[in-house]
Amino acid sequence: MILAIRAPGLAFSGDAPSGLAMLDHADSCATPADRGMLLHQRAFILWQNGRLPEALKWFEKAEPMLEEHGPDWLYGALFHNRAAVWRELGELQKGLKSEQRARELFAVAGHHVHSTKAQHAEALFWLDLGEITRAISGFEQVRLLYREHAPELEAFVNGSYAEALMRVGMNRQAGEHCDEAIASWRLHGDVRNSAFTEYRRAVIAHESGDYEMAETWARQALDSLYSQGIETWSFLAQLLVLQARFDAERDDSGFSSKVDRLCDALESRGLTLRLDQARILAARSYIRAGDLETAQERLSRPLEAQGYEQLPANLARHLALAELARARNRDPFPALQAGLNLLDEYRTQFGSMEFQAGVSALGIQLASMGLTGATTSGSPVMMLEWAERCRGQALRIPPVKPSADPEAREALARLRQARQRLWDLQVEGKEADEALKRVHELEEEIRAYDRTKPGPRQQSERIPAERIHERARERGTVIVNLFEVGGYLRAVLAGAGSIRHVQLMKLDAAAETGRRLGADLDALGAPFKLPDRLRLSVEGSLRRNAEALADGIWYPISEFVGDRQVVIVPHSQIAWVPWPLLPPLRGRPMTVAPSSEAWMRAVSRPAVHGPALVAAGPALNTAGTEIDSIADLYPGAHLMRADESDPELILKALDGASVAHLAAHGHHEPDNVLFSRLDFRQGPLNAYELLGLDQPPGHVVLSSCDLGRSTVAVGHETLGFTAALLHAGTPTVVSSLGRVPDDLAAEMMVDYHRCCATGASPAEALAAVGENRPWHPFVCFGALSGIANQS
Repeated sequence: MILAIRAPGLAFSGDAPSGLAMLDHADSCATPADRGMLLHQRAFILWQNGRLPEALKWFEKAEPMLEEHGPDWLYGALFHNRAAVWRELGELQKGLKSEQRARELFAVAGHHVHSTKAQHAEALFWLDLGEITRAISGFEQVRLLYREHAPELEAFVNGSYAEALMRVGMNRQAGEHCDEAIASWRLHGDVRNSAFTEYRRAVIAHESGDYEMAETWARQALDSLYSQGIETWSFLAQLLVLQARFDAERDDSGFSSKVDRLCDALESRGLTLRLDQARILAARSYIRAGDLETAQERLSRPLEAQGYEQLPANLARHLALAELARARNRDPFPALQAGLNLLDEYRTQFGSMEFQAGVSALGIQLASMGLTGATTSGSPVMMLEWAERCRGQALRIPPVKPSADPEAREALARLRQARQRLWDLQVEGKEADEALKRVHELEEEIRAYDRTKPGPRQQSERIPAERIHERARERGTVIVNLFEVGGYLRAVLAGAGSIRHVQLMKLDAAAETGRRLGADLDALGAPFKLPDRLRLSVEGSLRRNAEALADGIWYPISEFVGDRQVVIVPHSQIAWVPWPLLPPLRGRPMTVAPSSEAWMRAVSRPAVHGPALVAAGPALNTAGTEIDSIADLYPGAHLMRADESDPELILKALDGASVAHLAAHGHHEPDNVLFSRLDFRQGPLNAYELLGLDQPPGHVVLSSCDLGRSTVAVGHETLGFTAALLHAGTPTVVSSLGRVPDDLAAEMMVDYHRCCATGASPAEALAAVGENRPWHPFVCFGALSGIANQS
């Protein structure tokens, strides 16, 4: 018995032969009751060293003996460990069935920690099978069980959660979870799990496009795995090193042969996990080397991946097929479109707005190749269609209404109370660390709940470029679609004459100028009065930056646009540019849209005719006068004053409102965008809650700071308070891209609503009231008009 327990320890230290020899010695003196344990330990060591088919054989021999003689925990462990072998072999259904049997046995025997481990492994199988939301729900349950029975094991959940987030393109958050797990494993001296998580960290770095970091992490994992004798994962780490070198264009003349040898090693050991990835990498390397026949042969082999792995394998294969077509001077676009269509379908399985946006990251290489190819072709129609495939994809999916769920509403109520408690402590100047921690815990609880919601499994149809062009032309509008190819910002213009393409300034220069412009605007909107000399200096800087953007972006297209209304669809790196500040756009009706298709759907939405809502939050100096004056312009309006403002009542009044004006302090949360919020007396109104509206308001004005800002998720999707309203279905949102003084907001918004009340569209009204207020930060988002079909 002692020898059987010590043998795996030798294998873990990298001396598997000595461990197996120890079992041989123990076998000579073992009783029939002990033989099942010896066979199991032999299978275990063989598994740990990558000899998977042999491990399965010995697990099979051990099963009847352990069933008869026990111990019961080891009989359950046999199914648990054999499930892991099936997982590495890519036999997911067999592995899931074995893991579920292990969980049953552990539960019957009362082994809570082992049962929790089996439940965790079962969730990992759901993850592998592509049931991401089901897996995340399982991880959250397991996290609580670990905290109760084995707190030291919670780091396992961080690593698993990282893997789930990576599979929906949320690489930054996945990396943070991995870093936490690695630190925990190292602290406990667990080199084995540390190596596995280092490998996962390398994958995340690669998916984020940081190939140098990916290679560094992969080599670190490779060295550790190899020294421990963990052959299977050593091969996977080696594959990742090669993939990173290839994508960084640091492959050498013998690269294809190296990948082929790795394919042979994987195949000879029956390892289908990542085998497709290796074969496709080999094919792409042959394409790059000009050996197209060999590449074709590699790509003609059927994919062997199961579950989720089918998606990345298919995406990589379509990318390789497009590269092969291009190398043969054939059309690469069908392969690229087929790959992105798979991604579109995958996106619809998620109810979380974060996940829907993050999924776009998985198709960046396909979309980028398509957009570059369209630009090279010189066809503006193709450029517009491919620019549309690079952004706003989450907006094609109807929102799931998670906040309508009683559990979610209860959690939101607790969050509101916690936020109010935090606010009270901060106002009183008291210690608030525990209150802030509680707020973050509740936000994470709601966020985790949101991520488990299934998606609608449907999406809006794509709109051809010609229809977008014709619709814009009918409305006297030019849509300016900004995208990047070759380091340059480019515009595809639709709505006048024919669709055309114009090359603009360098994207890096535009992004940096836009950043400085935003910083200048924030400085002018500071709550304290700037000294005159400093104010003049900031205004001068703002003017220069605004003129630089006008020179680089607007003037090259101004003649084509003429005097038409303007819709700007910005590149993600200039999503924060306050376009009305550009001198030639001052006083001109314009709006900013997340995509051309989103604009077209917005202008086509039926009008909303419910009573207007006018509400104010606390601590605004001029809110009372502002909302009284605005409410008088809308007969029958719901008026909610600051001292009685309740976010629950505001949500009810928002549903079906023709127009809503919300004057309150706002907060954009770049690291947790669904909790960007407006402050009201009874607590905050979170962006997350807006997705639960049954009939979103037709026109929303946010008379507050920063809530026009958005966080750009990986994949060029944007998230934030304004984005949540647009995603929920509100056609037009007017909000601020920076700080705004209370008195300026109040004065300007009263004038704005007066213009709207006389029949002006939101874009026309904002242009009119902004013409003599040159440094205001308000922007009209969505559609030019808050009323559908109004030309």
